[in-house]
Amino acid sequence: TWGLYPRKGAIQIGSDADLVLVDLAAEDAIQASKLHNKNTLNPYEGWKVKGIPVSTILRGQVIMPDREIIGAPSGKPANLGK
Repeated sequence: TWGLYPRKGAIQIGSDADLVLVDLAAEDAIQASKLHNKNTLNPYEGWKVKGIPVSTILRGQVIMPDREIIGAPSGKPANLGK
């Protein structure tokens, strides 16, 4: 469990409220240009996938409504094992 529960992995009072809403019927192709990371190499480039994240909530704040990330990065280290 890496010591993250119950802060992560639970929907309850006191947890971080990190959630991803997925449209299980939506289809798309993976494109590195659409990903938000520093690594531009992607072994999955062009793969067709089904099930697309449409909204993300980080610590109770919507950071990706309608498949578009808004605002500056706001992640925090997980402090694994603490």
